[in-house]
Amino acid sequence: MLHADPKSWHAVTTKKIPYKKAPAILDKLGYSYYLPLQKQLHYWSDRKRWIDVPILYPYVFIFTNISERKLLFETCDFFRFLRNNGKLAVAKNEEIERIKLLCIYKYDIQIESTEIKKGDRVVVMHGPLAGMKGFAVQENGKHRFLVQIESLGKFASVEIDSNFLQAC
Repeated sequence: MLHADPKSWHAVTTKKIPYKKAPAILDKLGYSYYLPLQKQLHYWSDRKRWIDVPILYPYVFIFTNISERKLLFETCDFFRFLRNNGKLAVAKNEEIERIKLLCIYKYDIQIESTEIKKGDRVVVMHGPLAGMKGFAVQENGKHRFLVQIESLGKFASVEIDSNFLQAC
């Protein structure tokens, strides 16, 4: 009896190539991927412009199965699959959807590597992140909302109005 080879999201890091060239290579090879980008307004002395900025550099998420992962290793050596505790890191669909929601949020996103020691578990009640659960912390008198990205072992955080939050 044959077992299905289900696809799942895997975090990969780019090596030997610039981060923004990864999508072109993955397109050429026919892989489904997600490169988390956020539009941010950047200023220069003579102009200002909206540009796409990677928020989880150097990570790209690839939607693949075992046989396609093996093929990726055979065809190019530009990517390295992320491992967590010795096992291949897998991102849940819900985690990818949370990252996509964060990318459309209008405030700059920071990636946090530290474990949360203080803070309450909260849910966002208003705005584009409504319904999302995470942690609230206060930094330099401002509130930040942290969302855990389990597959990377990190947190994404955004500045948020404390009136938008409610304790769980």
